[in-house]
Amino acid sequence: MKKIQVILLVLLALLLTGCQNNEPAEEQNERTIGFAQAGTESNWRKAQNKSITEELEKQNYQVMARNSFSDPKQQFQDVMTFIAYQVDLIVLSPIQENGWETVLEEAKKAGIPVIIVDRNIATERTDLFLTHIGSSFKAQGGRAGLYVSNYYQKKEKESVNVFEIKGSDHTSPTRLRHDGFAETVGRDPRIKITQTITGDYIRLKAKEAFSEAIKAGKLQNIDVIYSHNDEMTLGALDALEAAKIENNFVIVSIDAQKEMIDLLKQQKVNCVVECNPFMGELVANTVKRYFAKETISEDIYVSDTVFSDQNPLSTIPPRNY
Repeated sequence: MKKIQVILLVLLALLLTGCQNNEPAEEQNERTIGFAQAGTESNWRKAQNKSITEELEKQNYQVMARNSFSDPKQQFQDVMTFIAYQVDLIVLSPIQENGWETVLEEAKKAGIPVIIVDRNIATERTDLFLTHIGSSFKAQGGRAGLYVSNYYQKKEKESVNVFEIKGSDHTSPTRLRHDGFAETVGRDPRIKITQTITGDYIRLKAKEAFSEAIKAGKLQNIDVIYSHNDEMTLGALDALEAAKIENNFVIVSIDAQKEMIDLLKQQKVNCVVECNPFMGELVANTVKRYFAKETISEDIYVSDTVFSDQNPLSTIPPRNY
């Protein structure tokens, strides 16, 4: 009888041990993810924020979110707070490209992996982060440039002057959207960027800067307005309306927010290059793959498309941002 009791106790202990090693997925995923968001300056940013947060929470991760409200110094501090808190992983949507090496070295020392989303960072240290998830900003600029090139391809015009509204300095989308556009339109020697202002991706700032350009007479001989995002395009349109200037320009924008697509359908803009904010599923799946110790690519690209007056506008799916 004693032998039977001992055997039963051993079997019970093994059963309990087995239960401890095979805990439910819900418990295994109770990890904390620090999410450092750049800001909420647009509907695009709000949609991106919601997408990432909701998809991480769907997979039972605890999300510690911080919004830097477009302040780079605050964002550095937010990431340092995550490191001090010892989160399990950091998702970083950086405001600016530069200045991240020291902060990310601290994360590396603490054994905390970092995923960069949307904008990228400027560093040759690829060991400082797991991967970058986002759009190809240079391709977006190239698509905008291709529309302009195609638009003027069969038009007998000696010169085509472009007014460029750039985003914030020292950010990857600003640099790459300019480069992609300039390289593409540069194949047609008639097309030149002759005027440039900076709107920091904010509607009001773009409106103010564009209004000043109007007063200074810088819209004379301009054929194309190329804007790095919808919010700045909306600011420029506001400025044109306030100055009572008829909109006879070819207007190309990037983002594809609902308000801009509505204007495209009303033929008030010509082309909108999509920058897809719904990257949450890619982020959550990458986090899951990391904890499962799977191989992760150096870059993971979000799919984008182009909407223009050259395509059936009725086929554009409803915009949720």
